[in-house]
Amino acid sequence: MHISGNHLRKPVLVTFLWLPFILAKAQFNVAILPTGGIYLRSQLWNVSVSNTSTATVEATLHLDMKDIQTRQTVLSGQSAPFRVTPGVKKIQMSSIEPIVYNYGPGVVADRSANGTLPIGKYQLCYRLIWTYGENQTAAADDCDEIEVEPLSPPLLTMPENDSVVARSNPDFTWVPPAPLSMFGDLRYDLLISPVFEGQSITDAIQQNLPVQQAQGLQQPFFSYPLQGPQLEMGKRYAWQIIARDRAQYAVKSEVWTFRTGDKTALATAGSVVYLLMDSKTTGREMVEGDTLRLKYVAAAASSADLLLTTQDGKEMTRKTMSLRQGDNFLIIPLNRKFQSKHTYIAALQEPGGARAAVSFTIQ
Repeated sequence: MHISGNHLRKPVLVTFLWLPFILAKAQFNVAILPTGGIYLRSQLWNVSVSNTSTATVEATLHLDMKDIQTRQTVLSGQSAPFRVTPGVKKIQMSSIEPIVYNYGPGVVADRSANGTLPIGKYQLCYRLIWTYGENQTAAADDCDEIEVEPLSPPLLTMPENDSVVARSNPDFTWVPPAPLSMFGDLRYDLLISPVFEGQSITDAIQQNLPVQQAQGLQQPFFSYPLQGPQLEMGKRYAWQIIARDRAQYAVKSEVWTFRTGDKTALATAGSVVYLLMDSKTTGREMVEGDTLRLKYVAAAASSADLLLTTQDGKEMTRKTMSLRQGDNFLIIPLNRKFQSKHTYIAALQEPGGARAAVSFTIQ
């Protein structure tokens, strides 16, 4: 039996004409799927789409990502057309590619295939648009808020937690947050606060007036300055690093503590201070006048070579010192070769191999 082409096209035409009326009574929903943390651009497309009609439609998904503080669009995206079947459908980026992205003016972002998102708090708004023929209709809208944080905060390294430092101006180092590609302009703030008796370290860092507060550091290290408020010997301090991206808060490190050495181990009677030398000490102390005073604790009586050099190893003075078991207080005259504002190293080498050193700066 022969059926004409007109009869074959008629059911398709009727379905097409009735589709808008069928879908008009349907409900569509789009919602972001819960996740443990969003930090990749591909994760923005982990959404669910529901279709209560009995018809399969073709649709596109549109995304607008705004900075919550500035209300400016950071990025927007539009998926390729995909089919929305009746029921609930979980969407992933791979099923709706290729995706066309547009970035807001001045936005610094990782634009690689599966790039990381910039640090910050954002509003995500989705719009599902279904098409029939040349017509398009917004079928569903949904907005949600997310916070993009690094996978790893700054990790403190020195001084070690609960350690004792023998220097009045220790060095502070830490590992940057990761991944670095999430940051457009990474800077650090350093806080050092005293810890009072019976106080938690969290309260100390949040409530106490800092003895040192460095801001806008570009590198993950800091040397305590020789000028300004100084650390007191024999006291406990808390410190923390705050990472910022383009001056906006990003993430904090843990709070660690350290204790400065016992004052009695560095001074004799009166106000005369001796620099403590041992195998763990790499201190950088300030020396006033033309006399260097060192304290060294020897395991046994012996003689040792004391060598004073510049930072690059140039020998300035060499002496043989007689040591007694226990505390030794060494007084070394400094001649005119030692210049103000320059840093030098004093190293003591015992015949048995024991070595101690300390660096110092002439005031």
